[in-house]
Amino acid sequence: MNDEINVKKQLKISLPIAFESLINILMTLVDTLVISTLGITELAALGAMSVIINIMQMSIQTINVSNNTLISKAIGEKSYDKVKLTTGNSIIMTILISIITIIVIYIVQPVFPILFEVEKISITYLSIRLIGFIQSSIVTVLSGHQRTIGNQGNIMWLRIFAVIVNLILDLIAVKYGYGIKGVAVATVIIDTILSIYLLIKSRNTVKYKFVKSYFMDIFKLFKWNFIERIASKVDNFIFNLIVARMGNLEYAVHVILIQIANIYESFVQGFGDGITISIGIASGNRNKKYMNKVKVVAKKLINISSIIFPIVSFIIAIIVMNISLKERELQIIFFKILPLLIIETYVIMSGTYYFSILRGIREFKFLAQRNCTSSIWKIIIAIVLSYTPLGIVGVWIAHLVYELIQKYLSKCRYNQILDKGDDIELV
Repeated sequence: MNDEINVKKQLKISLPIAFESLINILMTLVDTLVISTLGITELAALGAMSVIINIMQMSIQTINVSNNTLISKAIGEKSYDKVKLTTGNSIIMTILISIITIIVIYIVQPVFPILFEVEKISITYLSIRLIGFIQSSIVTVLSGHQRTIGNQGNIMWLRIFAVIVNLILDLIAVKYGYGIKGVAVATVIIDTILSIYLLIKSRNTVKYKFVKSYFMDIFKLFKWNFIERIASKVDNFIFNLIVARMGNLEYAVHVILIQIANIYESFVQGFGDGITISIGIASGNRNKKYMNKVKVVAKKLINISSIIFPIVSFIIAIIVMNISLKERELQIIFFKILPLLIIETYVIMSGTYYFSILRGIREFKFLAQRNCTSSIWKIIIAIVLSYTPLGIVGVWIAHLVYELIQKYLSKCRYNQILDKGDDIELV
């Protein structure tokens, strides 16, 4: 197999996952753009509850990553029954955690409007979204399963369909005066349809039978991945809380910027997931030649993408600003932060090489420690700079520092593994 074919093969794996991840985040962006037409009050309420929903999804995303890592290794081992049982036990864990999450959020949700200083309509939006949380969680895990077993393109087109239908339903909801409540209902409808479809599609590749050994394998990875993600979610919660208390203008701009950041982060994450799958398969079949080729190809792709993607992010940012932030005061704030956003795009993409390989060789403990360290620095710097004349710009400087620390620590760990003489191919 020559290098060109290997590059094409990796692109065939990575690009559909990247675009599917991008399309998936567009679901939230569509909601945000439609709600932004109603006013700053509604936009702030949606932004605040999006933070809470992201925290709710943390455990499910953790299960998804753990499951994908394990089944990619099982594919490399050619143990297809293990693939079925691993995902089946992941779904069992997903449903249990989803039920617990719904109960906890429902109990504590009255405090959220006070924390974020937004209107109580935010509680209505969140309560409706809770109805579809189990369906959304099932979609997350089964989509990951389908991607890992090679159905990347199918899932990408499924997401495109979902975004189009979601946009149509959102516009209908706003046109007929249902506002933010109608947007929430539309999302629940889409999640329900997708979950039913994926349950049917996966019936021959997933076995829903509790097996303690498989359940515990998932949990072992889950616990470190959970720590990694909870560190990020907690610092994002505080990050948003700091900006929310600066005023509606700053927070309205912040909500849009976060959505743009989520766009490129989701694409980069999806691109990296494709590399992680290849690394996981190589570690499962213990193929050193394939492992080395994956690393070489990944490096080439990341280097090219690190140049192209910041340019694309800039174009997307300008388009989104012209749609959602038409007032001059909002645009002034936006342009102050935009350079930091573009630099951050480069940092994240260039660091994806190390992030993806470390996940592929199951370095979840290190990734958890890395996130805790970088999150602490992010919070400290954001709080300090928020009290300076920099204001919201200072808070976003903290966000950039966070990404720089993550890249630096990941690169150091990767080099440390090689310097120790450890056989990265067989980890």
